[in-house]
Amino acid sequence: MKKIMSMLLVLAMVLSLAACGGGNTPATTTKAPENQGTQAPAPQGGGYEYKGDRMTIGGADSTGTMYAAAVAVATTFTNNINGLNVDATTSSGSNENALKVNSGELQLGMCSGDAALSAVNGTGKFADSGKQENICAIGAVYPSLSNWIALKSSGYTYLHDAKGTFGIGPSASTSESSALLGLEVSGITKDNANLVNVTLGEGADNVADGTMTASTAFAGVPVGALANAANTKDCILLGFTDEELDKICAANPAYYKATIPAGTYKGQDTDVPTFGVKCMVICNKSMGYDEAYQMAKTLYEQAEKMIEGNKFFYNMADKSFIANDLPISLHPGAEAFYKEVGIIK
Repeated sequence: MKKIMSMLLVLAMVLSLAACGGGNTPATTTKAPENQGTQAPAPQGGGYEYKGDRMTIGGADSTGTMYAAAVAVATTFTNNINGLNVDATTSSGSNENALKVNSGELQLGMCSGDAALSAVNGTGKFADSGKQENICAIGAVYPSLSNWIALKSSGYTYLHDAKGTFGIGPSASTSESSALLGLEVSGITKDNANLVNVTLGEGADNVADGTMTASTAFAGVPVGALANAANTKDCILLGFTDEELDKICAANPAYYKATIPAGTYKGQDTDVPTFGVKCMVICNKSMGYDEAYQMAKTLYEQAEKMIEGNKFFYNMADKSFIANDLPISLHPGAEAFYKEVGIIK
């Protein structure tokens, strides 16, 4: 029943995306509505109309923020770029999206900064597949934060307090890699705990059922699956000490110290210290200049409406967030737009 409620919550999130113009196997795809946007000016002025094929943007686990963000971006592009239709599909997350965008199997993908950096350099999860040098960024749209949920009755405050079984996200996902680093710094390893790969929804449900000590989601907040658990049981978000965060950020330069604000989840009365990374829309370097320019322009101009539809986009209120301090290079078309409006030099 809780899984059904979790999926209903995500469906409600997706339906709310229309207001902004906007399980991993088998993948599910959310079809974009036929383009209803008005003509947007091309970089040189005049009317712009996209004349290519439909595009698909890779999201992640359907119960997480990344998939909801992919749907929002797809809808926003479809409704604001004349002639363009973009569909959103589920995937295992950033790592899969980077591989498929690099190969051209996907035209667009959601990708966290740490995964994108590893992909371009051929390190970490990409050590065997090699450098994914064909990917670049359209812009950042939200930060993924490390969320650890547990029952309030546990008495835990920090992740290092917890003992038992931990949900570490889907295999080969950024939730898994961030979870393993956070756990290691907190003194929790496979030698003294049970670490289990689960979807974000399964992990939150298991915590609510009392069959799992804590579970993670490395995603924009609030995470739908975790919000559902907090709405049904008294839960707590587990944080990190400042010393632990220093070690985490030193181990992965793409991470930065962050805070999950009080009130993000039901019953969360205080800010929770954690870490995060920028989550970006990525594309293949072969994408046309005009297409990338128009996508960057749309993110910039529609930021407020995207925030109205989903508050995990709140960082886009500061337009500099979209284009600055990205771990990989911008597409030349996107870079040109951001220079025109003065948010990068």
